[in-house]
Amino acid sequence: MEKTPVENATQQAAAPLKLLGSWASSYTHRVQLALRLKGLEFDYAEEDLGNKSDELLRLNPVYKKVPVLVHGDRALAESVIILQYLDDAWPESRPLLPSDPFDRALARFWCHFADDKLGPAVGAVFASTGADQEAAVRQVHENLALVEAELRDGAFRGRRFFGGDEVGLLDVVLGCGSYWLAVFEEVTGVRLVDADAFPLFHAWLRDFEALDEARETIPAVDRLLEYARGVRHMLLGLAGAGAGPAAASAAAEAPAAAAAPAPPAGAADIAVDI
Repeated sequence: MEKTPVENATQQAAAPLKLLGSWASSYTHRVQLALRLKGLEFDYAEEDLGNKSDELLRLNPVYKKVPVLVHGDRALAESVIILQYLDDAWPESRPLLPSDPFDRALARFWCHFADDKLGPAVGAVFASTGADQEAAVRQVHENLALVEAELRDGAFRGRRFFGGDEVGLLDVVLGCGSYWLAVFEEVTGVRLVDADAFPLFHAWLRDFEALDEARETIPAVDRLLEYARGVRHMLLGLAGAGAGPAAASAAAEAPAAAAAPAPPAGAADIAVDI
């Protein structure tokens, strides 16, 4: 007897979950955090991005990057797409997106802003020095001012998290990467988030980092610092050899980090999105 659509959906939801990722990739952390928030069991496979596995290349032949989520015999790539899939497949467990269509669209818009504007600006700060770095810092502050304004006067006014009383999709996307701000400040000596200039964003970040699930997901700061110092040394070396713009672009755009601490093979894949 042919199964009903509901029976098929139930069977698929019960299929095992496996995540291919990289320990320093904030894109990987997004999926890990969402899985933990929703209480879903999953197996994790660490990828060496300097020597990508045949499985990763087979499951993500388009971008060849992590994260990749395997659900049963089906695979999905791209972190924000994976997060929305988890919400659609398990709507009863800790929803990440609000029920109102406009609010859902708004969360998606600001997720795009994080990946399209804010993350690349932070990456440019990390991969540059001098006047170029000063310009990148100004861009970061302009972008943070837009987020601060939304928290103060916009759609997120009065909320503890962007998702409301609990973290939602935008919190996961912004939060899994915001810890790089403190790491980059330590490595570069450049202050990016000032509590006086961005008090609401700063308070939100503290609340996010205090979550048990976030603490379980974010790597130890000393490990991140060691990794970031090695990557910055390599990128500045490339810039000194005349590859500055390309190095900065690579640092800002790629969604995964290599596994070795410093200087890692594939270091241009460092996750600098926030």
